[in-house]
Amino acid sequence: MNRLSKIKLGTSMPARAELTARKNDCEPQLIGEPTGEYYDVILYFGIIDILQDYDISKRLEHAYKSFQYDPTSISAVDPRQYSRRFKDFIYKAFQEDS
Repeated sequence: MNRLSKIKLGTSMPARAELTARKNDCEPQLIGEPTGEYYDVILYFGIIDILQDYDISKRLEHAYKSFQYDPTSISAVDPRQYSRRFKDFIYKAFQEDS
């Protein structure tokens, strides 16, 4: 029996995270630059946005906030765009060990 057969998703799942540093506080940046420092971590996931409908109120919120902010950075976006943004972030944040 190998080590991986004992692991169940969400239970006793070893994970390591690399510390990243942002270039500066003024420039928007989702993921900072790698520092080479690794730490053992425990991950908790909760996705609650599936409980909300993207109805007329969310469309109006997006339109209003688009005047003040970058439209791609607003949380209230079309579900397809939200899905792509979420997957892109997860793929960048959680990479396989090399």
